[in-house]
Amino acid sequence: MTEYSDKHKPKSDTQTANDQIPTDQAIKVTVNNAPDDSPATLWLIDDDAALRMVLADTFEDAGLTVISFTQAQAAWGRLNDILQETESVTQLPDVILTDIRMPMMDGLSFSDWVHQHFPKLPIVIMTAHSDLTSAINSYQTGAFEYLPKPFDLDDAVATIYKAINYQPNLVIESKATKSDTSKTKVTADPTTNINTKSDTKSKPINQANTVSKVSKVNKVTKPKTAVKVDTSANDNPSGIIGQSQAMQTVFRAIGRLAHSPITVLITGESGTGKELVASALHQHSPRHQQPFIALNMAAIPHDLIESELFGHAKGAFTGATTTRPGRFEQADGGTLFLDEIGDMPFSTQTRLLRVLANGEFYRVGGQQPVKVNVRIIAATHQNLEELVKQGKFREDLFYRLNVIRLPLPPLRTRREDIPALATYFMKRAADQMDTAPKQLHPMAVQIMQSFEWRGNVRQLENVCLWLTVMATGDTVMAEDLPPELLENIPSDLEPHLEQDLYSAGVDSQNPIQQSQISSNTTSWQQALAVWATQSLQTGETDILQTATPEFERVLLTAALNHSGGKKIAAANLLGWGRNTLTRKLQQLDITASEMQRNSD
Repeated sequence: MTEYSDKHKPKSDTQTANDQIPTDQAIKVTVNNAPDDSPATLWLIDDDAALRMVLADTFEDAGLTVISFTQAQAAWGRLNDILQETESVTQLPDVILTDIRMPMMDGLSFSDWVHQHFPKLPIVIMTAHSDLTSAINSYQTGAFEYLPKPFDLDDAVATIYKAINYQPNLVIESKATKSDTSKTKVTADPTTNINTKSDTKSKPINQANTVSKVSKVNKVTKPKTAVKVDTSANDNPSGIIGQSQAMQTVFRAIGRLAHSPITVLITGESGTGKELVASALHQHSPRHQQPFIALNMAAIPHDLIESELFGHAKGAFTGATTTRPGRFEQADGGTLFLDEIGDMPFSTQTRLLRVLANGEFYRVGGQQPVKVNVRIIAATHQNLEELVKQGKFREDLFYRLNVIRLPLPPLRTRREDIPALATYFMKRAADQMDTAPKQLHPMAVQIMQSFEWRGNVRQLENVCLWLTVMATGDTVMAEDLPPELLENIPSDLEPHLEQDLYSAGVDSQNPIQQSQISSNTTSWQQALAVWATQSLQTGETDILQTATPEFERVLLTAALNHSGGKKIAAANLLGWGRNTLTRKLQQLDITASEMQRNSD
């Protein structure tokens, strides 16, 4: 059994015994650890100056020679010079690390062009837009690996080491032998000749050149972007949503496995999205124009499963008046998804084993073999190893199916994905009901995040549909949630459940009002964090400029209320001077009538 996992850290000869990345400046990393006086060269491409500097320092400390570029266009120009033999092939890097969204030329188009002209040159793609589409498009353009931000710097170094030390069919004698393709004179403009499948990769998108800080735990934060992200269903046709590390592993697996005909076994609890993952594997594979047939073994009577899978010949049994093709024939050339494979009858397992072995089967009652070319993706929520021990599942079939195992995480282990999932399902439910989507109050979101969700994503989707139909008003409050969500509320949320979260005294049209809470609430930081997350997910930008004046307005209103409208006293409470308070009153457009109300 091979279970997909990206937790393994490749270890190079320069690592210490406890797998820590050495920081000795004298250390040199060479290609495939070949004896060479010249350290391996990394080309680093990112338009964020601060992040580029942090990464360059990190990789130099790890023993690499780093050449930085502010945009992919510049790196492409140097590679194109090598293709035209105006520059020596010794200038080729050993690995390239590039961002996706950059001005003039995006990283995916660059990666695709490099893969066409320098197929042995590994490229690692990093991006703050860590969704399924980005992962799949990265691998489809020939990327060696995909790094979603934020990532651990040690993980990034380990990935670059792995790319340098694993270059198949590449004989390392000198840098001059690295690329045979450089002898062909080609002048290609990747911004016009590359046809890739992403909606965003050929569109140049600017990133703000802001400082990305590295925290004490050695994490690279996502660079601030000036791009509005549309989270509508149209931009997420797969319906697979998640920014958590567990989902990034799933995205990587789909990206790597999509173009392979290999059999995949998807495991996970009911409702985790196994059919969505199977569909994504098919839709991004070379078979995507062929049928995708899904069949649930648990939903078919046992005496009909063989006929359903393999079809039947005319006269095979009473009522079989015509020859009927089965699901295998319908899926010929495409993908057959066998859901709940653990519920397949033991007798049918034997026939399935033959199909997996040679792609051949007989219809029920048929005399002639039928040959098909079908990719099998199976799924189960059961422990197949235990079923094998109990004699309920064939061991040889288990090993045939269990080529690559892809485990899906339950929703309770990725609670950070719940706000985005809930927003998506609320919008989809509103589209089904032909109504405006309802907004979730921050307290309602917190309660949803604390729930166990034994039914996983499917249960969350049903709750969002229930709220769209049953909740009154445009905003779903905590008390509007279904009873099962309110039964076991964590103790730290109980004191706030009955509070009026809209009593901050701010204009009802204010875009930040959902995060304003009364002064006796101890979790205003959490509410602010929820508001910020939801705002970014709905495509808002410059949220600091939106939040700061409203934050000041709330504090100024509270100080004026507390001081009875006396400006000097309010200024002292806020730690401001009188002139600052007067200027803020003008900037925030707090009128005399409002001040009078504050003093009453």
